Amino acid sequence: MKKTLTTILFNTEEIVSAAFLSVTVSVVILNVVMRYVFRSGIFWVEEVATTAFIWSVFVGAAAVYKRKMHIGIDLITKLFPESIRKIIVIVIDLMMIAINGYVCYLSVFMIQANRLKTTPVLNIPAMYVNLSITVGFGLIMLHAIYFLYKDVKYLITGDAAAAPPVAATTKLDS
Repeated sequence: MKKTLTTILFNTEEIVSAAFLSVTVSVVILNVVMRYVFRSGIFWVEEVATTAFIWSVFVGAAAVYKRKMHIGIDLITKLFPESIRKIIVIVIDLMMIAINGYVCYLSVFMIQANRLKTTPVLNIPAMYVNLSITVGFGLIMLHAIYFLYKDVKYLITGDAAAAPPVAATTKLDS
């Protein structure tokens, strides 16, 4: 039971992103069937599909960063010799915290500025769509803080147990 709960908590971003992606695909397929079979579409499908897809992208980006699978970050660290990679990784962690924290901060102002706006079809407050930016970049920032902690600990102690997580290798890495 404890292992299952831990697995669910560790994979929360993936689960949430997959759920939103499933909603996107399901409502689009439903609308296609409705158009071809009943010659009438569902008026709200585009808005729901777009909103769910936006949430899927931002939460999914956090899931990908959590697993260190962003190709650009890995590419930068591999450009440098092994001796200075530990320092470069810490600099990248700091940059990720700063950039994602700033975007998260700005997204709060965007939500406040648009708090009275509603979506065109369903009249849902637009802040629920815009909140995906805050959640996505906020999660990435939290993961970057954790990675910074692990990277600094690894730099100081040299203990392999303190080493940050490494992305799973793919056929492209071979």
